[in-house]
Amino acid sequence: MSDSTVTVTRVVPADADRAFRAWMDPAELARWWWPQWPDTTYEVDARQGGRLRITAPSAGVGVEGAFLEHDPPRRFVMTWTWVDDPAAGVPADAAVDTVEVTFTPGDGGTEVTVRHTSSGHDGGDEQGWNDVLDRLPGHLAS
Repeated sequence: MSDSTVTVTRVVPADADRAFRAWMDPAELARWWWPQWPDTTYEVDARQGGRLRITAPSAGVGVEGAFLEHDPPRRFVMTWTWVDDPAAGVPADAAVDTVEVTFTPGDGGTEVTVRHTSSGHDGGDEQGWNDVLDRLPGHLAS
């Protein structure tokens, strides 16, 4: 299976700095990322070389990654690995994807664009990003 890239964009009612912070603060992520799963935990070490880990044990899903680039408030790039059993951690043969998120200032807010490049799996990346990004504008409007 070859690499595939999904691109999802939303305009949010906030400046780029504020929109960027919504991704880097674990307390903020908890309000908009997977709020439907109350046992979800969020860990973010927001710096180049830092890590991100989000796990929802009741849903049996999680994600882990490392920041390859961290350029606030313009963009970040990170590895992205799905974890099907948060208690067990990342399996040795797990596919490692790349996620790039850019923040482009504009009239009335910021355009947030997610480019997710998957290697070797056929997941629900587009639906997942649409679900998550649909909640971000409302979070930033409050």
